[in-house]
Amino acid sequence: MTPVNDNHEIRHAEKTIALVKQCIEKELTHLKLRRENILEERKYFNDYFNELKEDEKKDLLDNELLDTNAYVYSLQFLARLGKQLKEPYFAGFVFKETREEDNPEAAEAYYLSIHTLRDPVTNEIITTDWRAPIASLYYESEPGDTYFAAPVGKISGTLLHKRRYVFRDGILVRYSEIGMPSDDEVLCEVLSQNSDTHMKTILQTLQKEQYKIVRDYIEGISVIQGCAGSGKSSIALHKAAYVLYAFREKLKDSSMTVISPNSVFSEYISSVLPDLGEENIERILPEDVIYEVLKEVEGYRFMERLTQQEMIRTEVPESGGCERLASFKATMRFRDFVMEYIKWLRSNIFQPEDLYLDEELGTKVEAALLKDLFYSQYSDLAIMNRTAAIAKYIGEHYAIKKQETLEKIRMELNYMMLSLSVPALYRMMYVEFPEIADYAPGQDSWEDACAVAVLYLMLYEPETAGRKFYLIADEAQDFIPIYLELLRHVYQGANMLFVGDHNQKVFGNEGDYVSDIKKIIRRRPFRTYRLDTNYRSTRQIIEYASRYLKNQDTIRCVREGNTPLEAEACFPEEVGAAAKDYILRMVEKGYENIALICCSAAAVSQIEPKIGLEYSVLSKINFRVLPLYLAKGLEYDCAILWDIPEELMYTACTRAMHELFVIRKGETD
Repeated sequence: MTPVNDNHEIRHAEKTIALVKQCIEKELTHLKLRRENILEERKYFNDYFNELKEDEKKDLLDNELLDTNAYVYSLQFLARLGKQLKEPYFAGFVFKETREEDNPEAAEAYYLSIHTLRDPVTNEIITTDWRAPIASLYYESEPGDTYFAAPVGKISGTLLHKRRYVFRDGILVRYSEIGMPSDDEVLCEVLSQNSDTHMKTILQTLQKEQYKIVRDYIEGISVIQGCAGSGKSSIALHKAAYVLYAFREKLKDSSMTVISPNSVFSEYISSVLPDLGEENIERILPEDVIYEVLKEVEGYRFMERLTQQEMIRTEVPESGGCERLASFKATMRFRDFVMEYIKWLRSNIFQPEDLYLDEELGTKVEAALLKDLFYSQYSDLAIMNRTAAIAKYIGEHYAIKKQETLEKIRMELNYMMLSLSVPALYRMMYVEFPEIADYAPGQDSWEDACAVAVLYLMLYEPETAGRKFYLIADEAQDFIPIYLELLRHVYQGANMLFVGDHNQKVFGNEGDYVSDIKKIIRRRPFRTYRLDTNYRSTRQIIEYASRYLKNQDTIRCVREGNTPLEAEACFPEEVGAAAKDYILRMVEKGYENIALICCSAAAVSQIEPKIGLEYSVLSKINFRVLPLYLAKGLEYDCAILWDIPEELMYTACTRAMHELFVIRKGETD
C-alpha cells in the first residue's frame, strides 16, 4: 500500500468529506422541517377533528403519511451519510471515452461508494454508486482499452488507472494501484483482518465471477452452489441491493424477501444491506412462511426446525424416533406422496348423499347433481369454497329465503366433505397410503407442517400467494422437497435466487438440492453458478475439513495459516479447561471473535459453565458457545469444536477463519 503523499488525492478526500458534511447539514434542516410539519398536522387534526369533513380528514392523514415517509427517508439518508463520513469512497478509476481521444482533458475520474453523492449546491456527482453501470470498469476491467454496458449502449474507451482507498475515521490513510480487486496484496490484506459480529461487505474485493452474479439476469431461477467461505451469502445480499437499485421503478422494498436459516444468522447479516445502500428488505425465517400460510388454521402447532434438530441430536440412536421420521419426510418420495394425495382429494374429498330440503314432501337434491356441481360446474373455485357456492345455488334454484335454512344446507354439504380441517385431512393421508402408515406423526414435525401448508394452499387457494418480485433463500441445501413445493406456491411468479453448498447439510436433506429446485419450482430460465474458492479459511483449515467430504470437490484457498490443533476430553470439566487455555492463547494473538461449537444446545449447557473465563477477558472479546445448527453460515476468527459428528465436521470446521481447535470425545473406562 502507498502512504498518502499525493496532494491531489488528499485534497479530493478533504473536499469529499466537506461535501458530505454539507449534505448532512442540508438533510438535518429538511428533517427538522418535516418533523415540524408532522407535529403541526397532528395538532390541527386533533384540534379541529369534530369540525372537519371526512374527505378533509382523509387528506390530512394522507399528507401526514407522506411527510412521515419523507421523515423516515431522511433518517435513512442521514445514516448512509454518517457511514460515508467515515469512508467517503473505497475505490476510484480514470476513464476516457474513445470519442474523446483528441481531447487530453476529457479523461474523467470516478470514485465508488455505497451510494451516489451529489454536490448539494451544483448537483455535480461526487461519488458514484457501486451498482451504477460504469462501476463495472472497476470490477471487470484491467487498465487499457475496454468498455462498459450503459443504458444507451456499449461505451468504449481507455481505463487509465484503478485505485483502492483506505480511510480511517474519515481520513485517507493509504491507497494502492490495482489491476483487479483480486490482486493478491489487496485481497490478502482484507481477508487477514479479524472477523467481527456482522457479515462484512465485500465491495472492495468483489471478484469478477462474484460481480457477474450480482449483475447477471434476475428473471427466473438462479442457484449459487458455492463451497464454504466462497462469499455466496454476501453475493446474494449484494444482488439484493443491486436489484433494488436497478429495478426501483418496478418494486417496493416489501416486494423482496430474504429467507435466513435462523435468527442468529438473520441478525448477523443485519448490517450488510444498509452498508450496501439499502434498507428495509423483509427478512424472514423458513418457519415464517408456514406461519403466514396457516395463520387462519386455529390452534395448529408444529415442531420448528431447530427444536426438532435438537431432539435428533440428543435422542438415543437406537430409538429410531424423530430422526427416522425426519429422514423419510426429507425425501422427494415423501413430497410425491403428498402431491399424489392432493390429486386424490381433488376427486374424492366431497362424498355426496341425497340432500333433503323437505323430509315430508320428499323434496331433495340428488347426490348425482351435487357431485356434478362440486367436481364439474364449480371446478374453477377453490375446493374449500365450493360447498358455499353450491348452497347458494340451491337457495336460488328453490327460492329459499330463510337464512337459517340456507345455513343448514351449507352445513349439510360440509358434512359430506371428508373434513374441513386441513391438519385432519393430512393425517388421513397415512390411511389412504398404507405404505407410509409407519411414518404417521405423533406431534407434527417441521416436515409435516410443510405438507399441511401445501395442502392448505391447494385446497383454499388464498389470494395472498405470489406477490413478491424477488426471493433470496440462503442455506438452500437444507430445503427439503416438500418445503420447496411450499415456496413454489407461496411465491408464484417471483424471481428467485437460492444459495447453498451440498457439502454443508445439517437438517438431513440427502437429495441433490439443485436438481430438486429445478424439478419442483419449474420456472424458466434456470441458471446455476459455481464458486470453488474459499476466501474465509486458511488452506490448512480447508485441507483438514476436506477429509470429511464424501465427494472430493476441488476447493481453492488464497491464504496460509497454522495447522488445526486436536485434543481429547471425556468430561465437561476437561473440555472447559482445554477451551479456556486455548482462548487465552488466541486472545494473546489478538483475535477477538471466538466460538465454541457443539452438536446440540444440551451440550452447550454442559460445557459453557465449565469454561470459567474472567470478566477481564470476556470484556475484550466476542465469545459464544452455540450449537452447530445456529453457527452454520457464520464465521469466527477462531473456532473450538467439541464432539461434532463426522458428517457435520466439514460444516463446523469451516466456521473458522484463522485458527481451529478440535476436541474429540475420548473413551471413559
